[in-house]
Amino acid sequence: PKSQDAVALQQIKERGALPMIDRGDIRQAFDRCSNIWASLPGAGYGQFEHKVDSLIEKFKESGGTVREIQLYE
Repeated sequence: PKSQDAVALQQIKERGALPMIDRGDIRQAFDRCSNIWASLPGAGYGQFEHKVDSLIEKFKESGGTVREIQLYE
């Protein structure tokens, strides 16, 4: 429902994760919100947690862009 979406969006904003999502830093956004959503990776509530890769794939399928950081050795 729209009211549920509005509450979720407000919680994302309150966690400071909306700018992260907007710029494609989705993994950071998951980390920022995992303490309020038990199903996000790393939440630690003992409930089912989605895999990061599957969430990122859904995000991309929905039109999201993910900024991947290159790690150099």
